[in-house]
Amino acid sequence: MLIQQAIVAYGDVETIHDRVRRHFEAGADHVCIQVLTTDPTALPDQQRRELAPALRQAATAPKGIPRN
Repeated sequence: MLIQQAIVAYGDVETIHDRVRRHFEAGADHVCIQVLTTDPTALPDQQRRELAPALRQAATAPKGIPRN
């Protein structure tokens, strides 16, 4: 596996959610998200809206307590 593949999450919402969740399960207390699109001049608002619920869920501890 290339280093980029190990640290960069890409793909559909489910794939990104799984990768972010695995970072938290491995002990991360922060995960930086930068949404990139094919048009570097456009703001990725729609993609952020699609990712937000999955990322909130991935960042929640197993008992439902948000991580600090």
